[in-house]
Amino acid sequence: MSGSATAGALITSAKIKDGTIQSKDIKKGTIALDRLTPATQKVVKLAGTVSPAGATGPTGATGATGATGAAGADGAPGTTVQPSPGRDALANWGLMNRNTIGSASAILRTGPLKPPYGTGSLNLTVGASTDKVAFGDDVDSVAGGLLHNVKQVGFNIFTTGENGKPGAAKNMPSIIFEINPNSDDLPAETYASLVYVPADNSKSNDWSGYIDATKTGTWGLSGNKWNNTTCSLNTASCTWDQVQTYLDRAGDPATILSVMVSKGRDNAWSGAIDGLRVNDTVFDFEREGVFSTTP
Repeated sequence: MSGSATAGALITSAKIKDGTIQSKDIKKGTIALDRLTPATQKVVKLAGTVSPAGATGPTGATGATGATGAAGADGAPGTTVQPSPGRDALANWGLMNRNTIGSASAILRTGPLKPPYGTGSLNLTVGASTDKVAFGDDVDSVAGGLLHNVKQVGFNIFTTGENGKPGAAKNMPSIIFEINPNSDDLPAETYASLVYVPADNSKSNDWSGYIDATKTGTWGLSGNKWNNTTCSLNTASCTWDQVQTYLDRAGDPATILSVMVSKGRDNAWSGAIDGLRVNDTVFDFEREGVFSTTP
């Protein structure tokens, strides 16, 4: 008892140095709130109150673009497919059997070199002066049309030096319209071949560029029956304008039955044709078929 009384008498707040009592020296729950100063009580009470959430702030500005990442690994090799012209081939184009003689041939092929249209052309091979080949369409395309409505005709040729050897001047393929001529000279004739012959051989081992059959070369009606008429292939060939005038003399204009390209019978020849034009249609010869395009 004397020890406790002595401690109570000896230890007072006046005897405790400021700052020497720490929170660890005070037993939890021994100091009531009302023992604190009013200001301290207010701080304690406010510390326990949760304020409402503030409004969401505005979206920040977009950051700068990051650096480009490293390149990914190479993918597996793709599958190689056969390229396609991307359009439908025309029907009814092919070898004109009734106008093909001997061992001559017409083959759709790739090349030679870089053809003027696409990647292919029509290869013609005539092995002897007695052979002939023709390739065309006698069903549609221009069949049934009137010859005087044709304003543009021409094609592109690939020839060789061998085709132009001495004695083979004008050794070039032809364009042929089979027609019902409705001619005043031979009114009973309902069939004729109107044949175009280029003016001269084109340059060797290269594509000729467009040969305009309405401006260069000559046209004539084939067959002995047309000899001594105004536009006979054998005796008096005409320009395009002249043959148009000649065939328009009759009351009924000439009607087209077919169009084709041909070689023979005159000299051996091996070469290619592409881009046969009739008015605003160009017939593009490709390995996959014949396709129509524009000039």
